[in-house]
Amino acid sequence: MACIPNQDHLSAVLTLLFKTTMMKKNIHKIFLFVAVITGMSSCNDFLEVTPKTNELEANAYLTEVDAMEALTAVYDALAVQNWNFVPAQSDVFSDDLYTGGEPGGGMGQWQDQERSIITPENGAAADLWNRCYSGIYRANFYNYKEGGIQWNDENKRKRMKAEVLVMKAYFYWDLVRHYGWVPIVEEYIPDPEKYKSIAQSSPQEVYELIAANLLAAIPDLPTTVSATEKGRITKDVARVLIARVYLFREGFAKPVLGVTGDWTDGVTVINKEFVRDMIDEIITSERYVLEANFADVFDWANENNDESIFEWQYSEKKGHGDWGNLWGADGNFTVVFFGPRSPQGDPSIVAGWSFGTVSWSLYDEFEAGDPRRDVTIYNANEKLTSYQKGFQNTGYFNYKYMPRADYIGTSGSSEFNWRINYKDMRLAEVYLIGAELYLDTDNAKATEYLNKVRVRAMGEDAKKEEITLDDIYHERRVELAAEGHRKWDLLRRGLDYAKQEIDASWNVPLAESQVDFQGRQFDVNTWGMLPIPGSEIRLMNPGTLKQYVPAFQ
Repeated sequence: MACIPNQDHLSAVLTLLFKTTMMKKNIHKIFLFVAVITGMSSCNDFLEVTPKTNELEANAYLTEVDAMEALTAVYDALAVQNWNFVPAQSDVFSDDLYTGGEPGGGMGQWQDQERSIITPENGAAADLWNRCYSGIYRANFYNYKEGGIQWNDENKRKRMKAEVLVMKAYFYWDLVRHYGWVPIVEEYIPDPEKYKSIAQSSPQEVYELIAANLLAAIPDLPTTVSATEKGRITKDVARVLIARVYLFREGFAKPVLGVTGDWTDGVTVINKEFVRDMIDEIITSERYVLEANFADVFDWANENNDESIFEWQYSEKKGHGDWGNLWGADGNFTVVFFGPRSPQGDPSIVAGWSFGTVSWSLYDEFEAGDPRRDVTIYNANEKLTSYQKGFQNTGYFNYKYMPRADYIGTSGSSEFNWRINYKDMRLAEVYLIGAELYLDTDNAKATEYLNKVRVRAMGEDAKKEEITLDDIYHERRVELAAEGHRKWDLLRRGLDYAKQEIDASWNVPLAESQVDFQGRQFDVNTWGMLPIPGSEIRLMNPGTLKQYVPAFQ
């Protein structure tokens, strides 16, 4: 473990009360949450932390070094990997990846989502919920303690508080898009019992909080960071997050959850023009440049490259090997999910668990001659002499994050120590966001932005003269495949559209085991969301609930 200023304090139970819509039959239920805070640990290359397990809380938050350790713990909660890592889970929900896994089927929490039968007892809901509120707790505790730090640099203090604001916004963003109605906890509360009386807030309130945090953070964030600080949040990270949230709020939260009006912090209105200006500023600044070769973006030796805006940093430094403590790992655990089982014939790859098999739908989405297909998808039937075919085998695997022999960890359990970053934000996505924002008012500019991405991949002959929304969605799918975006793109285009595309991906060609792909159509009544963990519901205090009835269309 990396930074444990007060083990007793950090193991306090964080109990939160709220209500969300039931995931079946459109019935409204009430749920409760308890997140047990684990010890702080570092998941970032930019900081190596010495354990301080014997420090008392009174002595642990005094210096700027202490503050950095506490900040790193918040980053750790953002990037922590467990059995339900958000990007991987999001792609499995969509029409891009299937659950896959061992022969006969595993990872029941993913399969339940594919079948639209996920319940409050499903581990997917609990792991994500706990991760988000653990991060919010750490962020609030940082703010509670930072006033006692002996700061030598006021700009450093402001910057670190701004980083915490952005991460809190990110945690609330994950909560509101997965659960809708969630408690807002904006300050450290020392008495765990008091959390039980915090009622859930509406999606409208959560979106307003996200806006307030991001807008407040931007002035104090740096425009760029040095090579030794790669992975830390900049102004552009906050801007891209604002753009993502804006598009999802407009496309999903308004028609499905009943969010109304402008998106604002009470002072600034975040409308299409506001977001367009931010996107244009990122593009015209030339702080980032598209890699000339698409494959170079995902070269594990080329991380934090010129196209990268924000990468979650992973390394093998800790050499983690404790299966009972996934929070203690610094490596990219999900890499092992994506490899074929017992591969023979290609020494460049390492065996994995065959989860997240790539759908035929995604494979067929790529145009003839698009080199992005072979960078994104590994065709095991062509490149291997043999491999063990698991559940929902298609022969296609996620090549962007598949385990490679050159980058396996050298200490601890190899599963936990893959040294590849998750590429959260990159310039190609910014161009495609810009294309969507300009589509209705300036098609020429929208086309220019989309062509930047197409031409990088396929050359000048791939240029389009005019584009539609379908063109943008196609380009987003093939450019950003297996990076955690597709689920949210489907949902923000409408529940009926999401059902159409997801259901079509289950019309599979002749497969060795057709039964693996049956009975998995999308139920629009789930809204593509998660229920609150049942274990938390049962701990709720009575008499603290409000009844929210969202508009459902």
